[in-house]
Amino acid sequence: MRALKRWLAVVLAGGLAGEAVRAEPSAQPVLQVDYPFPTADKPQSKTWFSHGCWWAVLPRLAGPSLWQRTGTGWVEHTEVRAALAGVPGRADVWWDGESATAVSAADRIIRVFRLRPLAADARLWQAEVLATLPAPADDAIETITLARDPGGLWWIATAVQEKIFAWSSRDGAQWSPPETIGRGIEADDICTVAPLREGVGVIWSDQKHETVNLRVHRTGRPATAWEAVEVVQAGDRNADDHLHAVLATDGTLWVATKNSVDAVGEPQLVLRVRSPEGRWRNVPYGRLTADDSVSRPTVALAPDGAVWLGHSVYREKIRSEIVFGTVDLASAELLHAPRAVIAPEAALHARVNDPTGPKGVFPEHGAWLVLASDAAGRVYEADLRAPGKP
Repeated sequence: MRALKRWLAVVLAGGLAGEAVRAEPSAQPVLQVDYPFPTADKPQSKTWFSHGCWWAVLPRLAGPSLWQRTGTGWVEHTEVRAALAGVPGRADVWWDGESATAVSAADRIIRVFRLRPLAADARLWQAEVLATLPAPADDAIETITLARDPGGLWWIATAVQEKIFAWSSRDGAQWSPPETIGRGIEADDICTVAPLREGVGVIWSDQKHETVNLRVHRTGRPATAWEAVEVVQAGDRNADDHLHAVLATDGTLWVATKNSVDAVGEPQLVLRVRSPEGRWRNVPYGRLTADDSVSRPTVALAPDGAVWLGHSVYREKIRSEIVFGTVDLASAELLHAPRAVIAPEAALHARVNDPTGPKGVFPEHGAWLVLASDAAGRVYEADLRAPGKP
């Protein structure tokens, strides 16, 4: 009630006078699981919007869990947890309008699974493991991502043992052998696979050679027929193992990344924009200060054409927040009106991290939802359409 009164006071004082209402950032978790930082890993997407509400696949110690955002809060669909017990929990999820296909990995095992609503109201879901794939190299897998090309072919990609691997599948159950599409990177580097207008692309960091790279597979070509490696940027310590990519409806690829400059006063993040014709533009942002550092960049798309950039901000080494702003490529600052949308209250002693949103465009009607989490497994949410609104 106190929060509601405070919000109404802001509306009466500012909103009715024609001024913008500056809402408070989200401070309380909306759900909790028994897994630290459940919205990780860095390139992955955990959420989608369907049947008039938001859904999320989050890890538990027992495996993946499905959550629904209802009018009274987040509710878990326990039938999914039971069906997927033992499957690695940290998953990248793709909603295709009828079902959610996901890929997850732990140690040296990769699992592909699918969630399908059993009725029009999505009250119950069927969960099915489609495939189990061995790791392509004798090393643990840090993270893995999934995409679907314009021809309907599924792709997964991962970085392991200083190489980049990709698989393809027509149905999500039968997969091609892993194709090595990059090599000679650092053990710490990662990759992400994203749809392109002409097919799919795998983007990866190469800290050893100070490059960010892209390799394209064109729709309709044999699974092994990849284009030559395309260097997005080289030199100046521009690579780090933080990547997240989304494709706009006009064919523009937006990639949020981190660099390895790590110098006070210098930008730590880079927005990389690939035009529909394949031309790149690299725009640095997010300066390091003596007290604050930025990390875990992510990008999201609104139906009105706005591009939202988010990241974690570590403040004074004891606090953290999730900050979002819209992109203005004509401005020297890049981010327009950046503000904290998630900031856990001090009593929680929480360092929030790993913002995540959907792979596609935010819904025309509904919240523009992003999630983040902390080491205790608490998950926080923010609505970018109306951030912090009670």
